[in-house]
Amino acid sequence: MKNLVVLESPAKVTAYVRGLWQTELFRTSDYVGAWVERFARHPAVFAEMSDSELEYPHFATWFGMTYLRHYPSAPAVSDLYYLHEIVHATLLDYDPEALFTAWYRKMNGIELSASLETECFVYLGVPGLRELSFKDEIWADRYLGGKSRLGDSLRDVIRQDRYKAMQHPDPMDWCEQQIAAYARQNFEWANMWKLEPSDEPKPAFVIVAEHMNALRAGKLSIQDHVAWLQARGEVPFVDQARLFAPLYWNNKLSYRLRHLSP
Repeated sequence: MKNLVVLESPAKVTAYVRGLWQTELFRTSDYVGAWVERFARHPAVFAEMSDSELEYPHFATWFGMTYLRHYPSAPAVSDLYYLHEIVHATLLDYDPEALFTAWYRKMNGIELSASLETECFVYLGVPGLRELSFKDEIWADRYLGGKSRLGDSLRDVIRQDRYKAMQHPDPMDWCEQQIAAYARQNFEWANMWKLEPSDEPKPAFVIVAEHMNALRAGKLSIQDHVAWLQARGEVPFVDQARLFAPLYWNNKLSYRLRHLSP
């Protein structure tokens, strides 16, 4: 975590995010603009990575900071990454009193919603985007022709099918297998946040929830938030980062190998 960009006001958040967009489609999209408007209701922090091996997989958006990533040869993918984090940040809420099981259900629900928005619904809301994004087949491809037939109910069909793919993936369907693998990865991620830091006698997920709840309620300033992040070292919540990174990179390699298999 280095070179933090601290955005105190809605105007600054909006202007900065608009500067991140690499495609004209995102710059002019009402669908994207509506998410940015919701995101800008709270101050925001962006940062470069100081240790990409640990920080690239680290879900810092959940504890109030979004890492900058660079996709020089894939501008649409860059836009989709930032939109995914913006949707996440917008949907997140923080209950310091929640038990782990309740927190786990909530986080998985938010992850599902953010994934549906930025892996499926965005293609319905931003015509022409699919041609600019991924060269290979994606799960959304099987639904993109259905809007004219099903209208708004298409979103319900997609959500229901996503649940099925997470729980009972077709062994012959690579996209569904990948979705199920991500769900298993999310389970492992959550377990890591049950751990207590050596210097604080409470689970890490509670520490984040307490702090972010106070920040969202206006009890802490954005400067207080930055000081809290920096007090946690170069990589905040480094134990979770170290535990999750090997799992993430191994899974990523597995996806690539499976996709390249004959």
